[in-house]
Parts: sequence; C-alpha cells; structure tokens
Amino acid sequence: MASINRHVVSWTGTTALPGVSVHYSTGGTDATADLVTFFNAIKALFPTGLSWAVLNSGDVIDDTSGLVTSSWTGVGGGVVTATASGAYAAGCGGYVNWQTNTIVGHRRLRGRTFMAPLQSTVGYDSSGTILSAALTTIGAAATALAGSGKMRIWHRPPVGTFTGGTSALIVSGTVPDQVTSLKTRRR
Repeated sequence: MASINRHVVSWTGTTALPGVSVHYSTGGTDATADLVTFFNAIKALFPTGLSWAVLNSGDVIDDTSGLVTSSWTGVGGGVVTATASGAYAAGCGGYVNWQTNTIVGHRRLRGRTFMAPLQSTVGYDSSGTILSAALTTIGAAATALAGSGKMRIWHRPPVGTFTGGTSALIVSGTVPDQVTSLKTRRR
C-alpha cells in the first residue's frame, strides 16, 4: 500500500471542453509546481481561450484500494493560459505516453495524457501529422515532468473490489507523431 496524491487539472475555454486530466504523484510530495511548469512549456501550441487550472490541493488515495484517505495541500498552482492564435480542430491533437518499469498482469503499467486541441499552424504539418517542433516541445515538457521523480501512474483495483490496485513511478514520457481525437460519452 502506498499513498498517492491526486492532481486534477481542469481544461476550459474552447469548443469541446471542459475536460480534465488527472495526474498522480508520490504521497507526501508536492507536484503542483511541476505541473504548472509542464503546462507553461506547452501553452504556445494551444489556442487562445484554452486554460488549465492547476489546483494546489486534492485527495490522497490508497493506491491498493482506491479509497480516499486524506487530503493534501501544496504551494503555487494557478491558471496557465494558452497563447497560439488561429484556427484549431476541436478535440483533435496528440498525446503523451507515460512509461513505468512496473509490470501488472503481464503488461507494463503505463498511462496517457491527451493533448487536444492543438492549434493548427503550430501543431500540424501539411501531411496531417504533428509538426516536429510541436513533438519536440511537448516531448521536452514530458521528459521534464517525468524527470521530477514525483509523478506516478495508478492502476485501479478491479471493479467491485478494494484490493489489487498499485502505482508506479513514471520513468519517461514520449509523444508519438500520431494525431488523435477525443470523443465524449456525455449525452
């Protein structure tokens, strides 16, 4: 059993939003500033109007059971605002693959953070894939966040149980040259 901090980052301000990305860090560590740095590093690739609200507090959960055990409070946080003006396709962008060295059920534990919407002129090339400069920018930000030594991927316990969950330290983040789109389940 390990305690992990849950960081909820709200995405608002453009078509196809609001949304959230949920990040986890090692219990007892404050990753708020690391998340603010991550979003500041990539803000020039996203359309104006989009903003990320990085909270400086949240729940502490037991990674084995998924139960909330307490809360954490950090320093900093705040709102990061995107700066790229121009057209974008709502819900379309890239993603970061987060890797760990932990095996769960014969598979490597990993996570994914979707990065959408990317602004068209700084995000995509003429072949419809992600520009090399955008891949480099997001990749460097992901490498720095993984390199903080605080961020974790959480594997939830099986449905209907309060055992079998775990978490693992993120060791790297990569950004494939692959466009993806987000779909909503809301009706």
